[in-house]
Amino acid sequence: MDRLNARLVMLLQERARLALAIGRAKRLHGLAAADPARERAMLRAASAGAAAGFSKRELQRLLRAIFAASRALVVRDRRGR
Repeated sequence: MDRLNARLVMLLQERARLALAIGRAKRLHGLAAADPARERAMLRAASAGAAAGFSKRELQRLLRAIFAASRALVVRDRRGR
């Protein structure tokens, strides 16, 4: 379990770095930081394979929290914090 938690943290940090890079690129091109349609598509795709373990609803709740944390990270970066 400890190794799996470490992998999850590593992947979440990788996602954070990518979110920041995308946020910075969007800012340079005058695009909105958030893309609700893209988030809905990612949510559907990522939770489509829910079989054993977490339900589709639980997976979507977890992913929404990750998406919200990523958006907050990009907003903080835009504000220079």
